[in-house]
Amino acid sequence: MVMNAFDTNFDAENEVYAVNTVAHHHMHEPIRVKVGQLVRIYLVNLTEFDPINSLHLHATFFDVARTGTRLEPTETTDTLMLCQGERAVIETTFRYSGQFMFHAHQSEFAELGWMGLFLAEEERRDT
Repeated sequence: MVMNAFDTNFDAENEVYAVNTVAHHHMHEPIRVKVGQLVRIYLVNLTEFDPINSLHLHATFFDVARTGTRLEPTETTDTLMLCQGERAVIETTFRYSGQFMFHAHQSEFAELGWMGLFLAEEERRDT
């Protein structure tokens, strides 16, 4: 998952913020996951002009291995701050079905596109 932003008018300030390059994309096309299945996210902050970006996940917590260099997580949280170029591996398991919002914890970033949803679904059993 790439946290990024775009300066569309070359004024050295970002006008659009996104996760995986397309603003608001995952609000319309949620990231589908299975209830009870481990979800591993490789997260990197490639945002230019803003030194810090963040990920906040609603209604669940996640384990964090900063820079992706440890086999065991070093913290458990629902909000993670990353400096420019910093990366982390995060893992979570959604225990319930439904939509789970994620977004930057900077209101401007979220309003300008850095927001999305996970859709946790029960595994279908055909009988």
